[in-house]
Amino acid sequence: PRIAILRWCSPALLCLLSACPTPVADNAPASSAAKQTRHFDDPPQTADGIAPEDRVRSGTGVWTVAAPGDTRTATATALCPDCDIVLVTMCSARRDHIDPYVNRGLTPNLAQLAAEGFVFDHAISASNFTLASLTAILTGRFGSSTGVVGWGKGLVSDVPTLPEVLGLYGFTTGGFTVDAASGFRPEYGLDRGFQHLQITDAPSDNPDGRHRKGPTGQGLSVQPLIAWLEAQPQGERLFTMFHTRTAHFPFVVSRPGQGEDPTGIGQLLWGDDLSPSTEGRQMPGVAGGTGVEGVGVSEDPNDLLDAVRRAGPAGLAAWKRYYAEAVRRLDADIGVLVTALEKAGRMDKTILIIVADHGESLGDHEELLHGDSFFDPIVRVPLIVRVPGLVADGQARSSLVSHVDILPTLLDLVGAIPPAGIDGVSFVPVIRNASAQVRGTALVEGGVSWTSRDQLRGAVISPPWTLLRQPLVCGSPDEIGPPSVPGEPFTCLYNTQTDPFQTTNLADQRPEIVAQLQRRWDGFRAAKAGQTVARDIQMDPSFKALLKKSGYFSAVPDE
Repeated sequence: PRIAILRWCSPALLCLLSACPTPVADNAPASSAAKQTRHFDDPPQTADGIAPEDRVRSGTGVWTVAAPGDTRTATATALCPDCDIVLVTMCSARRDHIDPYVNRGLTPNLAQLAAEGFVFDHAISASNFTLASLTAILTGRFGSSTGVVGWGKGLVSDVPTLPEVLGLYGFTTGGFTVDAASGFRPEYGLDRGFQHLQITDAPSDNPDGRHRKGPTGQGLSVQPLIAWLEAQPQGERLFTMFHTRTAHFPFVVSRPGQGEDPTGIGQLLWGDDLSPSTEGRQMPGVAGGTGVEGVGVSEDPNDLLDAVRRAGPAGLAAWKRYYAEAVRRLDADIGVLVTALEKAGRMDKTILIIVADHGESLGDHEELLHGDSFFDPIVRVPLIVRVPGLVADGQARSSLVSHVDILPTLLDLVGAIPPAGIDGVSFVPVIRNASAQVRGTALVEGGVSWTSRDQLRGAVISPPWTLLRQPLVCGSPDEIGPPSVPGEPFTCLYNTQTDPFQTTNLADQRPEIVAQLQRRWDGFRAAKAGQTVARDIQMDPSFKALLKKSGYFSAVPDE
């Protein structure tokens, strides 16, 4: 039967059967069956012989590809077979700054959506940085399965993506983001399946566009999505993904007024936050705010982090305030999107999933930003799901779920068959029943700086236990020495039931738990080894500049 073929065939054969769109090189003739239109604002740099698709660079553009010519019929008994899907990924959004989790009055639009849907209290990101997390969300696979565990790796073509599968079921697919160091770019393979992918300049209400002149207002990053949405026929089923960077470092969108910034932190965030004097040093989040020898941490911190330290509690309070203001603007993005869906008459037929790619450290465990640790403020992320026809019961879902579970969940909701070999499981049973469980362990893998496979950083989360393997120390630098082997990550073990703020490392007291969780992770990685080899990605100077402006110094190889 056709449905069995879809489930068990290899991705390559599946594409042959279903007329999957095939990317066409810029200098190759496009076939009539799979014509791809590419537009770049600047020509790719290929003087060194590196193929354009293997060199990631900055720049805006629109990438389009024809929809599959042959489509499949969704399962009629699915919860929402005729629904549209909108997936919003929020960069750097802390769970405790989203009102359904901790009511700070920052996110009224998200609070309203949560009241109409389902709030997941124990959702775990697949990594601590955007590229790996988005790859996991779009493939339903952990980093060990895709090989995408650092900025230098890209998704290979034989790993199916969520928009590819939905395209086979007749969905029109669109993806939208701003030009920034997010990894949501064609060069990383994350354009696959999007019939329309649009990367625009960051507008003035976005930290990445804070120095840009142009329109003012709220929700400006959403406008390209809205224009595309309004152009779609009413009868078309849509899958739309929006990756918002509005809450990402450096947080601010305007220069502080006179007397508004006594600590100077706002001015530093507004200004050229990565001055030439910081070249070769690590940014907060990558440096982790520590000075422990043996973990690759600079003892000469950059001006911004040093300023926060010098300012003391007032400096950290200012940092937190600017972050909270960025989260408030992120919520405005959501509000503008919801209004557009209502205006288009699609809100009542749209499955809406809103999730953070990772969180953010605000001085937690002596870290700012993100990139090197796997503590809860980074990996325990907000997840809100709204499904037409399902009445919210007011109960938060405490079951463990992961980024990789989003793909099978969405396919389950609309009656599509998931690809074989994924790591995720549908959490529709948890939506239906708050006490249901779908997984006992979640993995968090990778990091912004290069590491060998044998020293892969990450976390194994199996409540109540959390095992962390990270370059950031597990406690005070005065109490913990360097790892026994240079370059080896620290081992941190916490019982989050009795120690929710992860202050007491139990690795020495409970070595049997450490060994059990490490074996679980090692076994998974061994089972996946060699199945998929990620593409090596070279970085164009323009993209290296974006990484540095986002604080990812150790992600950029030394020249």
